[in-house]
Amino acid sequence: MRRVIDTENTEGLPLSEAVIANGFIFVSGLVGFDESGAVATGGIESETHHIFRQLSDILEIANGAIENTVKVNVYLSDAELFERFNAVYRTYFPSSPPARISLVAGLTIDASVEIDFILSL
Repeated sequence: MRRVIDTENTEGLPLSEAVIANGFIFVSGLVGFDESGAVATGGIESETHHIFRQLSDILEIANGAIENTVKVNVYLSDAELFERFNAVYRTYFPSSPPARISLVAGLTIDASVEIDFILSL
């Protein structure tokens, strides 16, 4: 059994924003878009907060909880952003953080960070 979660953020794209299957929520890579659909201004800190707001919206639809995050993949546009990103990330996972990998990657849009998540239900 599989359930697809989509908001207007993926309209016209060949992907689902999230898929629930086998007791997990698989969230596609999220970029820190603001309310207008542009990458949030204010640097990686602002982009990261916007990503977690999008995740919250998805979890509300999926009846999930951020505390159930088991794996996170982080893609940074520049290794120099690592500590600034971590400062924000720690506010969402202050204790017992999920497993994680952080990579420097060329992002397809002009963003500093993209994150995908796996959560248990």
